[in-house]
Amino acid sequence: MPKQGEIEYVANMATVLGVSRQEVEHFLLYKPYSVPSRRGCYLMDLGQIFRLLPEPPARLLDVGCGTGWTSKMFALAGFDVVGLDISADMIELARTNCRGAGSVDFLVRDYEMAIDCGTFQCAVIYDALHHAVDEHRIVKNVFDSLEAGGVFITAEPGRGHADHPDTKREAEKWGTTEKDMPFAHQKALMVAAGFKDIRQYVRLSEIPLIPLDETDGGQDQQISAVLYHTRDLGFTSICVARR
Repeated sequence: MPKQGEIEYVANMATVLGVSRQEVEHFLLYKPYSVPSRRGCYLMDLGQIFRLLPEPPARLLDVGCGTGWTSKMFALAGFDVVGLDISADMIELARTNCRGAGSVDFLVRDYEMAIDCGTFQCAVIYDALHHAVDEHRIVKNVFDSLEAGGVFITAEPGRGHADHPDTKREAEKWGTTEKDMPFAHQKALMVAAGFKDIRQYVRLSEIPLIPLDETDGGQDQQISAVLYHTRDLGFTSICVARR
C-alpha cells in the first residue's frame, strides 16, 4: 500500500534490523549525529539552507520533518516552526526531540492532502519530496501555504536516484516510495503551482573534498569537481522558489 512504509517506518526498522524499538528510537533521535557516513553532509546541507532562508523571526513550514532534527535547528535559530509528517511515530519522537527548543509545533499530516496550518513566510522540504506518491499535490499545497513573496526550499536527489542499486535495496527493505527528483522536474512542478524566480544551487555537501596541496594537482582536481557539479546537476541539488 502506498505510503504505508513511511507511516510504519519506525516499527519496520525494528523488525527488519532485529533490534528493539528503543534502539531504533535512540538512533532516530540522535540524527544527524547517529549517521557517521552522512552527518557531515546533513550539517552542510542545513548550513546551506540557512543561508538561503530569510532571517528570523519568520514562520517556517518543515514538510516531512521526520523526528524533527531539522525543525529543532530552525527553532533554535529563531524561526516559528510547524513540522509535518505522515508518521505518528515520527511526530511523537519529534515532540520529544524538540522539547525546550523554542517555538515549534508538530502535526501528523499527509501533506499530499490540503495543509491547513495558517500561512508561512518560508517552507522547507529536506529529502522528502522524492518519497511522495503525488509530488504535484505537495508542491501546490506548499504554494497555497506561503504568503506572497514566501520562500520555498528543497534539497532532493535527482536523476539516477531511483535506479541506483542502493536505493532499490532501501525501497525493498523499508517499503518506501523512491523517485528521481531532478531540477527540471521540480521546476515544472513549481511553475505549475504558481511559483516564480525558481533557482537551482549546487548541493555543496555532494562535492568531493580534495586537498588543494596534493602534488598530483589537487587544486585542479577540486576545481574540476566544482565545475562538474555545476554543469551536471541532475543527481542532486538545492532549489529555491518564491511565491
